[in-house]
Amino acid sequence: MRPLLPLLLCILLAACGGSKPVAERPPGDATATRATDGKTKQAQVMALFMDGTRARLAGDVPKAISLFEQCLKVDPTNSAAQFELAKLYHMAQDWPRAVDMARKAVNNDPENIWYRFLLADLYGQNQRYTEASEVYKGIVKKWPERHEVYFSLARTLAASGKNAEAVQVYRELEQRIGLNEELVANEFDMLATSGQLDEARALLDRAIANDPTNVQYYGMLADLYTEMGQPDKALEQYRKVLAMDPGDSMARVALAEHYFSNGERGKAFDELNIAFADPDLEIDAKMQVLLGFFEMSSATGEEGAQRDTLVSRSYELIETLKKTHPESGKPHTIAGDFLMREGRLKEARDEFREALRTEQDKYPIWQQVLQLDLQAQDFTALHEDAARASELFPTQPEFHWYNGVALSQLKRYDEAIEALLMGRDLVVDDPDLEAQFWSALGDTYHEAGQHVKSDESYERALAINGKNATVLNNYAYYLSERGEKLQKAEEMSRRSNELKPGQPTYQDTYAWVLFKLGRYAEARTWMEKAIGAGASDAVLAEHYGDILYKLNDTAGALEQWKKAKDMGGASVLIDRKISEGKLVE
Repeated sequence: MRPLLPLLLCILLAACGGSKPVAERPPGDATATRATDGKTKQAQVMALFMDGTRARLAGDVPKAISLFEQCLKVDPTNSAAQFELAKLYHMAQDWPRAVDMARKAVNNDPENIWYRFLLADLYGQNQRYTEASEVYKGIVKKWPERHEVYFSLARTLAASGKNAEAVQVYRELEQRIGLNEELVANEFDMLATSGQLDEARALLDRAIANDPTNVQYYGMLADLYTEMGQPDKALEQYRKVLAMDPGDSMARVALAEHYFSNGERGKAFDELNIAFADPDLEIDAKMQVLLGFFEMSSATGEEGAQRDTLVSRSYELIETLKKTHPESGKPHTIAGDFLMREGRLKEARDEFREALRTEQDKYPIWQQVLQLDLQAQDFTALHEDAARASELFPTQPEFHWYNGVALSQLKRYDEAIEALLMGRDLVVDDPDLEAQFWSALGDTYHEAGQHVKSDESYERALAINGKNATVLNNYAYYLSERGEKLQKAEEMSRRSNELKPGQPTYQDTYAWVLFKLGRYAEARTWMEKAIGAGASDAVLAEHYGDILYKLNDTAGALEQWKKAKDMGGASVLIDRKISEGKLVE
């Protein structure tokens, strides 16, 4: 790195002003004094400029600004310092000062093209297109060989609504470089975007006459005819493109879109099958097609056999995509989306898992897998997947929540609590997620027999959101199971049913709290509401039997107890209740 120092000094000397050789003068000579002062000033400017550059490279913008401003106090016309300040003010989003400083740099050194580029860019970013155009005009006048500037000039003129002037710029450029593809593409985009479709077509006609073998022009013309509502002419151009280049898969995708818009879906899928089998066509273009089909098949207008065909053909394209791009997980993610929408959750989970084989760094895919694990109540898989996700994304609290829930269900309570506490401590500015952690901790502490901590956790969750029906229900149920704070439990359970009416689980909890309070008739009413809403499991049937027994309906109670036993999952007392024909507590 040492040899670079002399070069850097040369640049800085040029930037901060040079000096001519001065002949040796006797002491006290006025000319010699002025020369010495000049050298001192130059050295001071150079030192400040170098310090400012170091500060900028170190990312210390305020310090860099201060040093370059000091540079200008010593040398007010130093264009290099003005240029640096313009960039720094831009970084600090101080647009007026950035533009002002860039303008000064150009005025002080009009021969530096980069100063002009910066000024034009700043004008453009502030949508001051007229001023930007004037700067670009100055550049092309002074440096006419910089052909790329003509494009910038034409774009800023078009942005300010001066299309006619922009067209003239393109004609001047055409005289210099010819009617090449870059020029045609830029001018065509301007004309088509502004609705000058006839002018755009005339441009393409001229381009094709100039270069009749350029496939790109025919494709652009086909798209233009589609935009102009002339599908037959568009089809003619697409066919020309594929006749000239059968391997142009993007043209096939465009042709498929043409067929779709004309209701010829069979022909559209035939073209897409060929395009999707082309490994050189980027997978993202194919994914856009499939996402379009996914949305289309979700729309209300797509029903019956037509929708079924669309979905079926989409699956065919997905399979082709898997074979063509085996290194990508994207085909599996879109397959998972289709399957999940149809309720085929196991198959969807398999697809998302396969996607993770090559896309392990994709957070949303892990989220889908874990959600599907949870829905399937496959807690072993949920624990394994969540643990792996937590390793890959250690600062994402959600994955620790999934792991904690899984471990709790697997009765590994100490590990579950550890995972939940770790995830809870990672939550930042997300009260809803924090409440979910406190709720899960309440459930887990209860199962672990740590009732004080369980109650504290539920209280923390409710302090964040007192209308969380799930927390209200669970807290009330566990209090009733312990026979503690039954009045509080009744209030919370009643509130959960008010918040989410018609939920069998909440109705069952309220029935059980009422039972514990000795309000058996009301308990029966609420239990029958739960049953009427479709609830059916061993715990509910056993509870119903207990309620009936307290209401002196021994036969009904025995029937429900036997039903609970047959279902599996009843309490350890169920056999005694049946054999003794009475409630055992």
